[in-house]
Amino acid sequence: MKVLLLYGSFGDGHVQAANALAQVFETRYKAEVIKLDCFRQTNPQFARANEWLYETLTRYLPHVYGASYDFTRTLSPKHPLWSLLAHFSRRATWHALLEHQPDIVVQLFPDHALARLPRFLAVKPLIVTVLTDFEIHSRWFHANVDLYLLPTTWTLQRSTRFMSPASTASVAGIPIREQFSACRLNQVMDGAYIVLAAGGRGVFPDLSAVLKQLLQYFATHRVVVLCGRNERMSAVVKEIGEKLNVKERLCALGYTEQIATWFQQATFVITKAGGISAAECLASGVPLIFYKPQPGQEQKNAVAIEKMGAARVAKNLHHLAEVLDGMTNTVLAQMREASIAHGHPVAAQAGAREIVDMWKRMKR
Repeated sequence: MKVLLLYGSFGDGHVQAANALAQVFETRYKAEVIKLDCFRQTNPQFARANEWLYETLTRYLPHVYGASYDFTRTLSPKHPLWSLLAHFSRRATWHALLEHQPDIVVQLFPDHALARLPRFLAVKPLIVTVLTDFEIHSRWFHANVDLYLLPTTWTLQRSTRFMSPASTASVAGIPIREQFSACRLNQVMDGAYIVLAAGGRGVFPDLSAVLKQLLQYFATHRVVVLCGRNERMSAVVKEIGEKLNVKERLCALGYTEQIATWFQQATFVITKAGGISAAECLASGVPLIFYKPQPGQEQKNAVAIEKMGAARVAKNLHHLAEVLDGMTNTVLAQMREASIAHGHPVAAQAGAREIVDMWKRMKR
């Protein structure tokens, strides 16, 4: 079995989802897996310029990015814009199809490179789209997709208007790392603590003021800031601890492989609303606070998960104070139950199984 995984390097989430699926396909199904960033391979200069534009807009002009996202969200899957954008990924995608002749192609980034297929392709592969956000955008959908793997039943209900009659869909969750598929009992810290996760870029708005509020409203807790490999952020957190005279309660944690453990044992996590980050928290059964989610898919993710009952959204510091003041033990317990109910800790395994089962049916 040959599996081609297509992703884009716009943020870390699509790459993480591709890696999670690749591990399952390789270990459980002994498949040959080819991973491809079709944008960088088609036109590396344009792709990197696009990535820079995405990073710049989401960091400095988030409302401009959000407006463009909202404007295009409900366009028809047949809209000419998607065909135009497919020119920047199609060459590498088609080349990989012809060179590797994969049995299965999995799209982990919204793209229409496969809305048309090469004329000389011997056999059409099974084409699968895996949504890595909790919100629907029309760019995820095109007529050649055989199977959609979606994060929630709510997403499934909202997807039907964009799907072609020949497509099928299943709720499997968003593929996440294998470590989230088991309960981690090893203790990482004495006493109760809160996790602040800044995401791959290590950027969090109003960091000092947010940390001050967390330490104030949860006076018996420590606050652990996941800084990853961002040494600058780690230094800033230590400076804040010294400035507020709370060094013993404020911890800057560098890169660690035990993310699932930290999430599972936290009282709650305050984080960005990226699809993968949110899916990992839900799989950990932990309550969530989304602070100032960026306009676009993150804002939509935050609202969707708040409707599930697993999260609260704080729009500013004043609103965050209200949210923290309302986080009683009863409320936290209810949020934790909702998080467990909507989490998919084995989403990568379940998604791969759905894909392989459908491929076997098509093969027969």
